[in-house]
Amino acid sequence: MVGGGTVTGVGAAGPGQTVPLAGRHDLLASRLLVPLVASIFAVLLIAGLQYASSLLVPVAVALLLSLLLGPLVRGMSRYGVAEPVAAGLIVFGTIGLIVGTAFVLATPAAEWLRRAPATMRSVEAKLRTIEPISELQATASSMAHLAGVASADTASTRIEVATPGGGPLARVGWTTAHVISGVLTIVFLTFFLLASGSMFRRKIAYLFPGGTQRTRIKRALFEIERQMSRYLLINTLISIVFGLSTWALLAAIGVPNALLWGTVAGVLNFIPYLGALLTVLLIGIVTLSTSDGTGQLLLACGGFLLLDLLKGSLLSPLVLGRRMPLNTVAVLLSLLFWGWVWGVAGVIMAVPLTVMIQVVCTHSERFRGIAIVLGNWGAQRPT
Repeated sequence: MVGGGTVTGVGAAGPGQTVPLAGRHDLLASRLLVPLVASIFAVLLIAGLQYASSLLVPVAVALLLSLLLGPLVRGMSRYGVAEPVAAGLIVFGTIGLIVGTAFVLATPAAEWLRRAPATMRSVEAKLRTIEPISELQATASSMAHLAGVASADTASTRIEVATPGGGPLARVGWTTAHVISGVLTIVFLTFFLLASGSMFRRKIAYLFPGGTQRTRIKRALFEIERQMSRYLLINTLISIVFGLSTWALLAAIGVPNALLWGTVAGVLNFIPYLGALLTVLLIGIVTLSTSDGTGQLLLACGGFLLLDLLKGSLLSPLVLGRRMPLNTVAVLLSLLFWGWVWGVAGVIMAVPLTVMIQVVCTHSERFRGIAIVLGNWGAQRPT
């Protein structure tokens, strides 16, 4: 019963008790305040990620590399090698391997880039000889002619706005300096993270009260690091095997510079779905531009798709386990989100970053629901 500013009945105050209307308004306001504050915090966090991308992207790359190379450093330390020495050998050995690979692939990559316009014209000319594609092109040309798009009388006005801040040389110099500073940040931050060992994990645990809670935080941080290291290391090994398999396939078919395209396939394997699509498109363009018929094209593209199918349905589940870290929707949304926030670097790091968020939320009672939404467990609860 309502009267005199009170509500009588069964509610949060108990049967037959009176709840003031002001109290109900305060309760409603408190329930609306939490989502509102969380939304404002999320907007500010996304804006901060975009604004500080030049600082946060190298830090994120260094963190993922330290998780990837951490097991190798710990393995060397078990044999008596000091952690700073092991970190230096691993980091600078990895840099040497990357530089050596880039040196081997630089000449064919530069040659393909130089010939890219002629290659595309050759591909376009060969596509016209394929009957279904030629018919579609003729239909499109007819429709464009009827719509007046192909009219020779159409004139276009081009307006160019001069941009301040120097010419092309100044922009190239600024971009080069930015890239070099980012690479140096990644290298040295990765080295110091690996050389420090578990120091930062212990320091984070000391932020919490002592006793059982601090021990539980230490255990959770160690488990998070172990799971992420295992996932990144296995995913990298899968990409290496996939790249070598693509190289062997293209070399057996006779595609020029098969090592280059095998390396591209291994690198793009870190991008789910989109990476395979871009790789098969590149392989198709290269094969069509260097072959006379469509037989080699079908062998190259079909063989690559078969390798990708075997990797996705056999190799990855066998090595990573039947339970994948993320579901398909979470993977696609992570690609869209991190690509929007950090561009190409965000697309490449999208899945590892989202897996890290999922693993962290798994070890938190408050945020375990987020882990369930991102994970691929179905009805099973995380352990």
